[in-house]
Amino acid sequence: MFAFIINVIIILIVMKVFFKFMYPKPPKAFFAQAGDDTSLRRCAHCGHELATYRGILLVDGVEVTKKTDDTPDTANELFFCNDEHRQGFFAERGEKG
Repeated sequence: MFAFIINVIIILIVMKVFFKFMYPKPPKAFFAQAGDDTSLRRCAHCGHELATYRGILLVDGVEVTKKTDDTPDTANELFFCNDEHRQGFFAERGEKG
């Protein structure tokens, strides 16, 4: 019985160390900062929902780094998960983006 308990404890310690190195905490820059827009938006290319601060927001074809109160709310807003989706979206339409 003692050997079984020691084996379980050793396995738990090894698993904790393994998961600590395999799945580290992301850098603080990946988390929302004060003033970031955390509302969910749907990617215009793939349809995946993502917080606004994590993607690329285009308003009238111009990239918006931070959406503020004076940024106009128009129907010409496009949101993308990443730069590859932005390029793919405009490539499908034959536009330059």
